[in-house]
Amino acid sequence: MIRFPTVLLMILVTSMCLVGCGGSDRPKLVKATGTVTLDGKPLEGALVGFQPMTDAKAKYHRPSSAVTDASGKFLLGTYDKDDGVPVGKYKVGVQKRELVGELPKDYNSETPGAYNLSYKWVTPRSAADPASSGLEINVTSSGMSPAVIELKALPQPEIELTGPQRRANEP
Repeated sequence: MIRFPTVLLMILVTSMCLVGCGGSDRPKLVKATGTVTLDGKPLEGALVGFQPMTDAKAKYHRPSSAVTDASGKFLLGTYDKDDGVPVGKYKVGVQKRELVGELPKDYNSETPGAYNLSYKWVTPRSAADPASSGLEINVTSSGMSPAVIELKALPQPEIELTGPQRRANEP
């Protein structure tokens, strides 16, 4: 026989799970697709990050991201891959960099800072941070505006050093 306190505890635990796990605080998401170009050509493999432009009182501050395909197209995801974004204004960052040379034979991805690596920035490094890139997009229920993010390559690509070599060059 189940006692009253046990039933009450079961109801309480169930209701807490429904409230805490139900996602009722999540905003409604809309599918938002766009394209990234570099010097007028589609850019494959670029990471695109959207940071909501909200005031401090807003409940929602979660960023959204995507990776561009071979045609430069992307579909944003907020909680899961390609699940969409809430309607609103966003600051946007776009970045793509490529390894110069090869990874060391003993490379361990869990301690990347222990290795001297060099990366060439394909996109301008200044476009990487949503807070300072100057890129802004408005997402409505009918899509993104602008739908194309147009970037211009720098005349000379930036090289980024990582690992002990970078720390040795810091002031």
